[in-house]
Amino acid sequence: MTREEALDNLKASSAHLRGQAARALGDVGRGTDLPRIRKAQREETVTYVNYALQETIRRLAHEQAPAPSTDEADVVSEDVRKQIYSKAMEWITGFLLHEISSPIGLVRLAAKRELGERWDGSGTQRHLESVTRVFDAIELLKNAASVPRPQEFDLSALVDELLDVYDSGVREWISTIGSRPFLIKSDPSLVRMVVVNGIRNAVEAQQAASSQPNPHDVTISWGDTDVDYWLAVVDHGGGINGPIETAFEIGNSTKKDHIGFGLAIARQAVETMIGSLTLEPAKHGGALYTARWRK
Repeated sequence: MTREEALDNLKASSAHLRGQAARALGDVGRGTDLPRIRKAQREETVTYVNYALQETIRRLAHEQAPAPSTDEADVVSEDVRKQIYSKAMEWITGFLLHEISSPIGLVRLAAKRELGERWDGSGTQRHLESVTRVFDAIELLKNAASVPRPQEFDLSALVDELLDVYDSGVREWISTIGSRPFLIKSDPSLVRMVVVNGIRNAVEAQQAASSQPNPHDVTISWGDTDVDYWLAVVDHGGGINGPIETAFEIGNSTKKDHIGFGLAIARQAVETMIGSLTLEPAKHGGALYTARWRK
């Protein structure tokens, strides 16, 4: 695509074509094109195209700017690195959802028509459902990288809501420690991703380790400091298998029917809120899951 074609395609009706134009201008665009590209970015409503335009603007603006000194170029704070990674994650997951989810839906529709009564219980159905779970996880990962939308809510009430999905037999061995109510100002959807993953992993680890868990085998606690909020989940399950950092890698799971996105989604959510997520062996066996995020 030539520079002139790319500039013209910024106004195309097809989001796919606008996305191609945005990426092409990152290579063939000029500094003098920035006003038109910035105008297109302000008007763009499709997320992945908007981020492609932002990246092109950043690249062209950087080419115009004087080169920083070596010291300035090398100093990039951890917070800035996390924000850059978050934007890249949101862009690529948005692109995947937009470009691939529709063909998957068409495959599913065609398969159901062609298989008819043989669809239910078929290998085709099973594999497509597995692909659907992956795309659901990709959408969660995209949401975890979205710009936070803070509002005041009760963290203790959120924990109770997430525990309500478990039956009374499970609730008997889960304890909670923290102020009630515990009002915080943060993004409730991002916090939910962090908390639900910690609880789910602890409960599953405890159930796998013992057929009859004891009271307080899983403990959820929360609080705050002058600068951040924190939530911790500790269990007395089988502990951590293998290097801890690999547990956060996308697609890495030792559990049957798990696609291995949970910890990656939780870490991305907490880093979007400018925080950190750690997983470490608990003092008396099991695992300790701790999330901290900025007030």
